[in-house]
Amino acid sequence: MPKLSIREATDLALEIGRILLEGGSTTNRVELMMIKVCTCFGYPLTEAFVTPTGIFLSLSDGVNDISTSIKRIPTRRIDLGKITRVNKLVYKLEEISKDESIVNMSAAEFRKELLEIENERVWPEWLKLFCGGGTAGFFCLLFGGSWLEFAVAYLVGVMVSIALKYISILGINNFLMNALGAALIVIFAKTLDYWVPNIRVDSIIIGGIMLLVPGLAIVNAIRDTMSGDLVSGTARGAEALFIAVAIATGSGSMLKLWTLLEI
Repeated sequence: MPKLSIREATDLALEIGRILLEGGSTTNRVELMMIKVCTCFGYPLTEAFVTPTGIFLSLSDGVNDISTSIKRIPTRRIDLGKITRVNKLVYKLEEISKDESIVNMSAAEFRKELLEIENERVWPEWLKLFCGGGTAGFFCLLFGGSWLEFAVAYLVGVMVSIALKYISILGINNFLMNALGAALIVIFAKTLDYWVPNIRVDSIIIGGIMLLVPGLAIVNAIRDTMSGDLVSGTARGAEALFIAVAIATGSGSMLKLWTLLEI
């Protein structure tokens, strides 16, 4: 007899899926982890269908009780560490279930572990800003910038990271967020150009823009498509395309506006 009720197992599987999908996991991984969790808790007859913005889950006890749920995922970010910790928790459950057939863990205990993963803050904010500046600076070097331009690009990266952190509080959509971020990169780089002589602004702007490039979305689109999840692969590809258009719109419009103001 399963330890958890079908309703509790459904809620826990949806929570696993939500954390993974919000963290930037591929859809096939989210489906696999949810099915593993349900199987460990005694519901092997589970079907899961995941898109980048929603989770569809159906559990059956094999007799007459079926639970079907839909969960909307409105926000997504990149948190590979959280994905790794959830994967470890699920594989740990799977190891226990090999010995006990059905995991002897209450819903409250499992939910407590998920809550610890959800609330865990591995990296402090100052380190995130430091890495944001470093990313912009080193990409500036990669595109032919000097060490002086590296320092300016580093400062631009830090300022943009701070600005995006506070803009995200407004709850605006990804297109506008990336367009504003690209526009701010141009504004910061052009402004610093007045204070720091003999620097090339183009390599600094390119280094800053690399902070916004949707690398994970592109990789996930390819991985989902190759694994046969054509809906998710197409959706993620479209998301990456729109982010690229937003970056081009923000940076291009601000460069043109700056040129007009200089005239």
